[in-house]
Amino acid sequence: MRIQISILILITNFAFGQKQVTIEENILKYEIKDEYNRFDNIENPKNDFESLKIEFKANSDLEIKNSYSSGFTGNDISFKINKNLEIIETKYNYWTDVLDLDNTRTYKVKNVKLTLNQNPFKKINGLCGNYILEIEHFYNDSLTKTATFKGKFKSFKGIDKTSADYLWALEQNKIFYGITNENGVYLRPDKMPSLKSDHKILTEKIKNIKGYKPDKIRAYVVINENGKIEKEPFRFFGNFGQWNDETQNKVKDLLIELTEWYPACVNEKEVKSQIPLVIGIE
Repeated sequence: MRIQISILILITNFAFGQKQVTIEENILKYEIKDEYNRFDNIENPKNDFESLKIEFKANSDLEIKNSYSSGFTGNDISFKINKNLEIIETKYNYWTDVLDLDNTRTYKVKNVKLTLNQNPFKKINGLCGNYILEIEHFYNDSLTKTATFKGKFKSFKGIDKTSADYLWALEQNKIFYGITNENGVYLRPDKMPSLKSDHKILTEKIKNIKGYKPDKIRAYVVINENGKIEKEPFRFFGNFGQWNDETQNKVKDLLIELTEWYPACVNEKEVKSQIPLVIGIE
C-alpha cells in the first residue's frame, strides 16, 4: 500500500508540474525606480525598440513578450501561459551585433516566478506584472554561470496620456534610452538648434573684456524652447581654466544676452536641448 501511494504522488507531481502564475492585486508598483528592468508599450519617440507585446495565440494561449534594444545589444524575454494560468514556456535571449560564428552563446531558463495583477484571460486592459528568472548561460554548450534577471511590465494601452502614471513612464523611457537627461533636456533631438542672431557684436564685446581670452570660446549650454541659453547648467571647457571667475561670468552673461537661437525640435515641437558651443573671437 505504501508503494502505491508513493507512485501516485510521483504521477501527480509530474502531471501538474507546470509553474503557476501568481495573481496579486497589490503588485509591485511599476512607477518606481528599483532593481527590476522596466518594459511597457508606451510609444518611443525614436521608434527603434519594442518593449511589451501581449497577444493571444491560435490555441488560446497568451504570450507576453518583453524586448529591449539599444541598437548594439538587447534582450528578449517571453512567457506563454494557458487558461489555467500555468506557465507552459519561458524564453530568454541576449544578443549583440558582434557575430562570433565559431562560438555560440545560448541561454536556458532554469526557474521562473511570474506575478500578475489580474487574470489576463478575463481582462487585458491595465495588465501589469513582475518576474524573476534564474538563467543558465552556456558557451559552446558548456554551462558557464547561472544569473538572475528581474523584470516588470505594464500595459498603458487605452490609458489617459495626461495621467501621472503615463507621464512618469514616458519620461523614464526617454532618460533610459538616452533621449533626454534627468532634467528633461533632449540629448538627441530630431533637429538640432542653430544660431539665429549675428555673433559679431558678441565677439566684439568679448574682445573688450580685460584679461586673458583664448581664440575660441567653448562651453556646454542648454538652449530652451524659446531659443535662449539658460543660466544653468552652463559649463566652459578647453582653456577656460586660465580665466578668473569674474571673466567667466562676464563671458557667460554676454552669451546669454547677445545670442538668439532656433530651438531644437522633436516631432516638429520646440524642446530644450544641450549642445557644445564653439565661437571664435579672433
